[in-house]
Amino acid sequence: MDSTNSQPLWKPKDSHETNVAKFTKYVNKKRGLNLNSYNDLYEWSTDPETLREFWRDAYQFLEIAPAGQQPRGETITTEHGGSMFPPPRFFPEETFNLAELLLRNQDDSQVAIHFFHEGMDNLEAVTWKALRERVRKAYNAMDSCGIGSGDRVAAVISNSVDAIVLCLATISLGAVWSSSSPDMGPRAIIDRYTQIKPKLVFADSGYIYANKRFDLSGNIKAWSKELAKTNENLSSVVVLPGWNSTISIDSLSRCMHWNAFVKLGGNKELVMKPFPFSHPAFILFSSGTTGPPKCIVHCAGGVALKVKTDSQIQHDVRKDDVVFQYTTTGWVMWVLNLINLSTASSMLLYDGSPFHPRPDILLKLAESVGVTVFGTSPRYLSELRDRGIHPRRDYKIHGIRIVTSTGSVLSDELYEWFYGGAFPDQTHLISMSGGTDIAGSFVGGTPLLPVYKGEVQVRALGMAVDIFDPVADKPTPVTEPECPGELVCTQPFPSQPLEFYGKAGLEKYNASYFQRFGNGVWCQGDFIQAYKKTGGIRMLGRSDGVLNPSGVRFGSAEIYAVTDRFDELEDSICVGQRRKGDLDERVLLFIRLKSNQKFTPDLVSRIKRAIREKYSAKHVPQFIFAVAAIPYTMNGKKCELNVKQIVSGVAAQVSGTVANPESLKGFEPYVRLRKDGTLGPRGQKL
Repeated sequence: MDSTNSQPLWKPKDSHETNVAKFTKYVNKKRGLNLNSYNDLYEWSTDPETLREFWRDAYQFLEIAPAGQQPRGETITTEHGGSMFPPPRFFPEETFNLAELLLRNQDDSQVAIHFFHEGMDNLEAVTWKALRERVRKAYNAMDSCGIGSGDRVAAVISNSVDAIVLCLATISLGAVWSSSSPDMGPRAIIDRYTQIKPKLVFADSGYIYANKRFDLSGNIKAWSKELAKTNENLSSVVVLPGWNSTISIDSLSRCMHWNAFVKLGGNKELVMKPFPFSHPAFILFSSGTTGPPKCIVHCAGGVALKVKTDSQIQHDVRKDDVVFQYTTTGWVMWVLNLINLSTASSMLLYDGSPFHPRPDILLKLAESVGVTVFGTSPRYLSELRDRGIHPRRDYKIHGIRIVTSTGSVLSDELYEWFYGGAFPDQTHLISMSGGTDIAGSFVGGTPLLPVYKGEVQVRALGMAVDIFDPVADKPTPVTEPECPGELVCTQPFPSQPLEFYGKAGLEKYNASYFQRFGNGVWCQGDFIQAYKKTGGIRMLGRSDGVLNPSGVRFGSAEIYAVTDRFDELEDSICVGQRRKGDLDERVLLFIRLKSNQKFTPDLVSRIKRAIREKYSAKHVPQFIFAVAAIPYTMNGKKCELNVKQIVSGVAAQVSGTVANPESLKGFEPYVRLRKDGTLGPRGQKL
């Protein structure tokens, strides 16, 4: 796709007041440098000769250690000769406690968290004093249960204050936190927690979503029985109070109620002793849509340094901001949001459907507490647009400085809608992309440069992002202007996983990122394109979902950029089909129609014509079919690989992280698709 962006949608204002401008001034003075632009700063931050200086200065500027304290020892271990695998250690002589960082230097009387969930009548305001006290009680109870350094503590829990409290108590003791969303089925919980063998598990007894109440007692019984059978290390499953407060634990394996658990603790002060910078703090899980999820271990220091660099220096989140991030506890964004406790003045925490009890609930809450940084996804923005909700006109949200978007590609159309009057002109829309794997961003935004439609603004500071030829036999950067390729990172960064937990963890780690280009190049598995004129990045989709008919490679996001313009369509998913015996791949586009629309030859022709006119004849799907539903993960990502495997006749396990697995059955007939487009009796062809 050629860059057609000539006019920016947003331009910087008062950039000298931004955190990145202050950081640049800080390093110029400290290092005797003359960095004058974002590009100057980026090049310095990723140069092999100076990247250690960048991370060291960021560590001190962001006050990871208490103010004025110099980091000790070397910045990065060098025993592997500078390669990225095995993962090098950052600040090997430095110690700190992540919970202490997140609870440090805050006024007891000020609100730390504004909390609301479906079913509540009013917002709950939790002060810093109340938060610390709740953490102290949980800390003492965990301590009395023998929880200590390196133990795993898991939770099947909603996005609540309780989740934050339990996480802070866990990491304050040096234990490792891992959480899952309560809407996950028993199989998905078992797949995760039988691998990491937690010593303690917390569980919500129920939750509310879209005005429906879900009783989790059956789920808890199923997964607790399996965990108890396979994990001798498990001491207790603690059931938290909630709307389902009458849940009986008599038939549940190793279970106890929250009130009984809290009584186990004493009245000791909250003492957060320091641990090494690379001490493990979190286990996150890959999506696992085609098999058991990988258990990704992240260290406390690496997550703190990378996330605070991204939020404060990269995206300009400030100490007086009120931040909001829509997330579940099973997504990496939950951990990133946790770090906001040390970044902003307070946060808005929400649990439930983003459109219940009213479709504008998140905007009303943001208006109520004065949110200034609003974290969301393309899917949410698309829903606002399609529902005719006009944030700028109908809500007092002019204080929102920043809207961040992640989880999938932000289309050209959504950029245009956003700046076409939907949100305030001065709001900085930041599209960012990274992953659970790195607990941060490879590419993101900056307040120093303009925003152009369809483009992520810049490569993130400290991340040596390059684009490699996807078909070359050896590591080869693309040379043609705007040529798409594999997103890679060629220098170490602090939030590289420590390991994959469990048997053969390092082997799985290596195979996931370094098998393609060797131990010096992290291959993320994203297909991207860079624009020389604007410096922006266009995300084209996952590499394993790249479409390759007749040797022409392009991303599914390019097709969605067209289908999103059709008012008749609710959703779509585009995959390649290549079965055993097929000589070439063909592109199939599946569309979900809105309830009042019909699947017609005219609609098919118009979609194909629009794709041809925007790109080329080679981009046009060979066939277009209507389906009843599009499969998504619980984190809102389209299950392209699952559909590709089904239509290609590849047998693969479908994990419990697919939110609507029944939808996959609708794609099974297409494995029998003939050259003329006909199907068996269950198919639909035009």
